[in-house]
This record gives sequence, C-alpha cells and structure tokens, in this order.
Amino acid sequence: MSVKIVEVRELKKGNYIVIDNEPCKIVDMSSSKPGKHGAAKVRIESFGLFDNKKHSLLTTGSDKAEVPIIERRPHQVLSISGNMAQLMNMETYETLELLIPEDMKEKVQEGGEIQIMEALGKKSMVE
Repeated sequence: MSVKIVEVRELKKGNYIVIDNEPCKIVDMSSSKPGKHGAAKVRIESFGLFDNKKHSLLTTGSDKAEVPIIERRPHQVLSISGNMAQLMNMETYETLELLIPEDMKEKVQEGGEIQIMEALGKKSMVE
C-alpha cells in the first residue's frame, strides 16, 4: 500500500486522503474549537476517486492521516470490447483490461492514448 502519513492540520482542500480504505479528494474542510478543554476538531468532506461516493471524517488536527500516492501513466488503447478496453502501458508494455467509465466512452478509441490513475492497487481511466 503506497501511502504517506501526515498530520490532519497539514491537509487542504484539493489534497488527497484515505478514508475507509478508499483514496479520496478533499472537497471541504472545516475546523471547530470545542471550548475550554480538548483539541480542535476537523471535519473533512471528500469524494472517492474510484467509487465516486461521499466520504466524511471527523478527527482532531493533531491526528495522523494517510495520504495516497497517486500515479498517472499513459496507456495505449489496443482494443475495445463492449464496456471493456484492453490497454498497454506505454512505459513497461504491460497489458490490462479496464471498464470504460460512462463519461469517457466517446473519448476512448482504439489506437488512442489515455491516462490511467493508480492508487492503493486500484486503477481507473482519467482525462
């Protein structure tokens, strides 16, 4: 699992975080002080990169959080069969099959090039 550990207070809107074993992009952060005693609480709202679901986290600013190491690599589209595309990594020449996301069906064409995002062992096509 390729992650790095950071303190929650170092994160900002637009950064990435792992919530429920899902790499997520932070869309909103807010902090609140509870009063006389106790640490400030940080609420993080995010969307999963691969499941597109909303994920939330409530923690203290001094807690540690996992930040996924996200890699993007160019791939060539070898063939398309229904909703699946066979792709070849342009650096290592490895082949793999991935589901074509609905919003990218028109952009994925045989012989074309596409970016693949990989984090925590999961892969997806991106623009």
